[in-house]
Amino acid sequence: MTMLDQLYSDLRESKTDLARYVEATARDDRPYMVVPADAVKAWERRAPDAWAKVREWLAAEGKGLVEV
Repeated sequence: MTMLDQLYSDLRESKTDLARYVEATARDDRPYMVVPADAVKAWERRAPDAWAKVREWLAAEGKGLVEV
């Protein structure tokens, strides 16, 4: 199982929209993930473990994070 597959599996348990952002970033091979700053704050509060895994995946893939 790849790191991305494991991440998808973990995110399915999360009641956030993180999986949607990860999927779009991975599918389009984007060099960064663009997310609203309010969403990041919500993920940090509601799903800190899932958000940490997404940040880890972004770092491992050399992808940045742009908060708007």
